[in-house]
Amino acid sequence: MDETGRAIIARVEAEVVAIKHVTPHMQRITVGGAALESFLRTDGVETPAAWVKVFLPSGEGRAYTIRQINKEQQTLDLDFVLHHKEESYSPASSWAFQAQKGERITLAGPRAGSFALPEDAAWVILAGDVTALPAIQNIAANLPPTIRARVYVEIPTHEDQQEIRSPAVLSVVWLEPRERPGLALEQRVLYRPFPLGPGYVWVAGESRIAKELRAHYLRERYLERHRVTTEGYWKVGKADHREG
Repeated sequence: MDETGRAIIARVEAEVVAIKHVTPHMQRITVGGAALESFLRTDGVETPAAWVKVFLPSGEGRAYTIRQINKEQQTLDLDFVLHHKEESYSPASSWAFQAQKGERITLAGPRAGSFALPEDAAWVILAGDVTALPAIQNIAANLPPTIRARVYVEIPTHEDQQEIRSPAVLSVVWLEPRERPGLALEQRVLYRPFPLGPGYVWVAGESRIAKELRAHYLRERYLERHRVTTEGYWKVGKADHREG
């Protein structure tokens, strides 16, 4: 804690050690370096959907979900969505597309993710667009085997499908976009019947869609607040959206 009582967020310098083109719209950047040893032991780093603030060589910072960590090799994987249209331009996407081994970036955090599964949950719904896919994969991998999980992901093309592994009883639905971002996802999950028993809903992606789905689950489906988590990762028309 600092003198004001606020938690001090660690910053470390990391080096790009590997680059992998996962799908047409996803680039995996693996970072490493001696400084990551203590960083990867920080509380919260292994919680579902834990995230870090990535400061690019330009100095601009963005929040990214930790895709996975390797404590033995002291590396951390971050998946960057690649945008191919000018109106979807993102400094982070542009950097990830051109990143080179040996480049250095700064990481701040890590911070625990927003996923908070109630102890009595018998089922979980995970829904999001391609920006939420790394978090969904991370969450799914950490679910208990006793739970039933339904996953809905809107992706740019069918080639952007990825494997989602989980100990849970898992069903996955891939959706391709319609007239506007998030519409296919929103229409698919609205008013879908819930499985039996108490559950939990986690949604992330475009800000407006996340807010609309949150209102739907709370006001029209009468879920308790602790059973719904939504995250606005980005917003149409804004290159640097930060959810309030």
